Amino acid sequence: MMKIYKIIIFNALLLLSLNLSAKDYKASLFGVKSDGITLNTGSIQYAIDYISENGGGTLQFYVGRYLTGSFELKSNVTIELKEGAVLVGVVSIYDYIGLKGTKALITADAQQNIGIIGQGVIEGQGAALQNSVKAQIQKSYLKGDVAEVSPLLIYFNGCSNVTIEGVILEDACGDIQSYAGCKNLNEKGVTVYGNSVPGSKGIVLSDCDGVKLSDSYFETSGTELVMKGASKNVSVTGCINSKGKKIQAK
Repeated sequence: MMKIYKIIIFNALLLLSLNLSAKDYKASLFGVKSDGITLNTGSIQYAIDYISENGGGTLQFYVGRYLTGSFELKSNVTIELKEGAVLVGVVSIYDYIGLKGTKALITADAQQNIGIIGQGVIEGQGAALQNSVKAQIQKSYLKGDVAEVSPLLIYFNGCSNVTIEGVILEDACGDIQSYAGCKNLNEKGVTVYGNSVPGSKGIVLSDCDGVKLSDSYFETSGTELVMKGASKNVSVTGCINSKGKKIQAK
């Protein structure tokens, strides 16, 4: 009888430990491929949905190139890009979804407790994608001008408790990142390269409340920081541009 109790207790502790460790999920477990060729949009979205629906956690990407179109970040999910991991935007405008009229590689709408962290890279292949956009407009397959259609890397709308930390954001087709109506946004230690297309802005804040932007580097063809509407409680510290000048909230 004592042996049976010991087995029951051991199994219970094992299940508990598995549940505790299940907060971190390897992207490969969901069929996400790091070969730079496979289009992972559906697999990444499935992983995010699963994690969000099961209490939240971190979706981890290890060394490799992960080709993807647009996907939506959901509440209580953090994307972690390990050093050497690169999320690569596919060069086809039809693989990008729009949110409130804005297309982006990573979107989120009215979500909370979300983040993108790590030492990896989000790469937009901006010049190649913009050439594709121009070609589609010239053929009348797309309406609007290039700036209206070009996707950002990140666009979050109406989200709260957002963390962007450590990652490298580079080569967007349009602006690098934009946040509209977001609360409690903390961006720290981020490196932004946006020279592949003209006028690419580093970060756009529209009607946000409670923004902390710190210790980040911006090298962009357009303005590094743009504030629109009635954004308030915005703090910018330790951020510089490619000329070594401090970036300030205006």
